[in-house]
Amino acid sequence: MTVIVDDCYEAKDQKVFKEGITQLDAACKKMHGTDFLQASAPQRLSLLLALDKEAKDYQANKGDLPSHYFTMMKQLAFFGYFTSEVGATKAMRYVAAPGRFEGSVPYKKGDKSWA
Repeated sequence: MTVIVDDCYEAKDQKVFKEGITQLDAACKKMHGTDFLQASAPQRLSLLLALDKEAKDYQANKGDLPSHYFTMMKQLAFFGYFTSEVGATKAMRYVAAPGRFEGSVPYKKGDKSWA
């Protein structure tokens, strides 16, 4: 994540992201009395759900301010997963050498998206 942030994000967003790593640990210590990496899975989940709500509230009212650090982390986690081999082939439908271009393909609720 930090490589993408360093190479592709503007300086103000880089600062928010890097400070967010520290804030994530601080929020975990405040909520559970331990570092994020030392927290149990249920503790991590409760923290991440709280941060997700906080980030959504922030995004709704942020105006011209940079994105919330948790929003950036979440977007980068999704990007990393869905651009990996496992994400592209297991979570999405993947065709290595597709045939012709079809701009409108029927979608049925529950179908995997295309990679």
